[in-house]
Amino acid sequence: MPKIITVRVLDRLLLSIAGLSLVLMLLIFFSDDSHLSARPLSSQKSARLEREMPVSLNNTAYSDHQELKSADVDVALDRYFEEIRVNPERGEEDLRLVDELVPEDSGLATNPVEKDEGTVSEPSAAPEKSEKPAPKPKRGVKVQVVRHAVKPGESVWRLAQRYGVSVATIVNANKIKEKTVILPGDTLRIPDRTGVFHKARRSESLTEIAKRYKVSPETVRKANGLSGVMVNAGKEIFLPGASPLPEIRYVKQKVFSWPIRANNRLTSTFGWRVHPITKNRAFHTGIDIGAAMKTPIYAAADGVVVFSGDGGSYGNMIILRHKNGLFTVYGHASKLIAKKGKYVRRGQKIALVGSTGASTGAHLHFEVKSTSKHVNPHIALKKTERVAIKRKDA
Repeated sequence: MPKIITVRVLDRLLLSIAGLSLVLMLLIFFSDDSHLSARPLSSQKSARLEREMPVSLNNTAYSDHQELKSADVDVALDRYFEEIRVNPERGEEDLRLVDELVPEDSGLATNPVEKDEGTVSEPSAAPEKSEKPAPKPKRGVKVQVVRHAVKPGESVWRLAQRYGVSVATIVNANKIKEKTVILPGDTLRIPDRTGVFHKARRSESLTEIAKRYKVSPETVRKANGLSGVMVNAGKEIFLPGASPLPEIRYVKQKVFSWPIRANNRLTSTFGWRVHPITKNRAFHTGIDIGAAMKTPIYAAADGVVVFSGDGGSYGNMIILRHKNGLFTVYGHASKLIAKKGKYVRRGQKIALVGSTGASTGAHLHFEVKSTSKHVNPHIALKKTERVAIKRKDA
């Protein structure tokens, strides 16, 4: 009998302990709201609207900080999308820049020589009868180049018809584009025959150049009055009958480049962690890259600066908008260089490493995200894409 009573008492004691443990676990769970940082952005919106950048930059007001980083970025992006909702033209221009503008080093950017660029369609009819044809110089063996002062009403297409050369010849000779709108007062050089100019970048032989453009070496030699077979670097020669080489070639490159080039170390990865300040378990939405104070921070890809300023728990923060609906975030900077609304190139310096905001030391907090979710930077930094770049021999 005493044995049965003892067993029952032990059973009740164990059940009481189990119940107490469950209650304690529930209390801990609901008292710690750091797990809320992993909720969908839509469920956080109402909370975000009630506060604007709730944490100061002086590193003193973080007693109640509960991994507000993700929310702070969302507040900044909400402001940006509200701005372009009110001003649609701003959003259209940003889209044009991130989706259509070709990097300068691809060779497809607007040439500085151009005064105006448009999409004026050229007439299909012949020039008016009242327009006197330009006097064509007597063609000899050696190419002759004339300087033409543009008059009102003239276009590249009309000049090509008048001088009996291709549009591509005039375009190549003057480093412009086919749809460039030439203006009265401009001066164009026009050769007396169709072909292209080539500027040697190194000592090349006529045979090499002719083979590349698929023309006769002897024709090139005579057209330029050359006696030797080598062409000095920097010398420009004319290749009769040749067509311009393709200006671009396609290569694979990383979608995002590493934002810090100097010595650095990864101090925190993407995912769940114990927050270094609050000591609460929370979801880290980016990666932390430790580096010396004032180390340069570079744009990971071409993009538009949609935010540059006080990012709350991020400290001094910059957000870039890229193509394909992606954004990159750069937090805790000591100094911001890129200004809001500016277009920045891949590898352009945009800020300096610091320790502003919710930070325990000099580092860069780097994020990649879309409008609806965060992307693991470890994966994003490994992705490649096919891009067009200028050919070295073009």
